Amino acid sequence: MTVPTIVALLLVVAFPLAFALYVSTHEYDLTEGGIGAYTGLENYARTVGDELFANAARNTVVLAVSVVALELVIALGLSLLLNQPGLRFRNVYLAILLIPLLVSPIAVGLIWRLLLHADLGAVNWALGLFGLPKQEWLSGQATAMPTIIGVDVWHETSLMIVIILAGLTALPRDPIEAAAVDGANAWQTLWTVTLPLLTPVLLVAVLIRTIAAMKTYDLIYILTRGGPGSATETISYSIWKNAFTTLDMGRSAAASFLLLLAILALTVVLVRVLRAGGDA
Repeated sequence: MTVPTIVALLLVVAFPLAFALYVSTHEYDLTEGGIGAYTGLENYARTVGDELFANAARNTVVLAVSVVALELVIALGLSLLLNQPGLRFRNVYLAILLIPLLVSPIAVGLIWRLLLHADLGAVNWALGLFGLPKQEWLSGQATAMPTIIGVDVWHETSLMIVIILAGLTALPRDPIEAAAVDGANAWQTLWTVTLPLLTPVLLVAVLIRTIAAMKTYDLIYILTRGGPGSATETISYSIWKNAFTTLDMGRSAAASFLLLLAILALTVVLVRVLRAGGDA
C-alpha cells in the first residue's frame, strides 16, 4: 500500500536532489548548453570562498535570528493574552490576528512594496502628518534589512500564534492550579510552571520558523531584489541570481546543497534540544 507513495517521493524528491548533487560537481553553464566536465568540489570551494556568498550567509543569519526572536516574543505575549480565562471576543481577536497568515508571501510583498514607496506610500504619508521626514525604507542601506524583518514579522507571527496558543490550551491545569494554591502570583506561575511546560512547543515553533526563515526568497525578490547593493541578499536569492542571471547552474547547485547542510545541522541541534527538554 505504501509503494505508490514511495515511488512519488522518489520522483518528486530523490531524483531532483540526486540530479542537483550531480550538477554541483560539474561545469554547467546554460549559455554553453549541456553539462560539462566533472569538477569535483571546485564549485563548493568557489562558493565558500566567494565574498558575495559570505555576505549573503551573514544576511541570512541576521534575518533568521531577528525574525524568529521577534516573532517568538510577540506570539508568546499575544497567545498568553488570548488564553486568559473569561476573555470576551477571543475568536474575533484570533481571526484578526490570523489574517496575515491567509495572504501569500508574494501578495504580502506587493502590498508592502506599495505601502513603503518613498514618494507614494501610505507609510511616508502617515509620517508626514506628524511632521516626520520621509524614509527610504527599501532603498536605504540602513533601513532595507530592518524593513524586510518587519514585513516578515508582520506576516509570519500568525503561524507562531497558532502553534503556541494550541500548546497553551493543551497544557495540564493541575500544576497551574497547584501553583495558585501555593500562593504563586501570575508572573511566578508563568516563569516556573507555564513556560517550562510550554518549552517543547516553543522549540517546535522555533524550529519550523527558523527553517523557513533560512530559505527566505520571495520577500527579498519582491521588495528589494537583494539591494541596495547586496544589503538584503540572502542565500536563497543569491542561488537564484547565480542560476538565472549568470546562468551558472553548477555553482548554484553547490550553494543549494551548502544551504541544505546548514539547515540540516540546525535541525539536528534543535531536535536534540527538544528531546533533552522533553526528557527533563
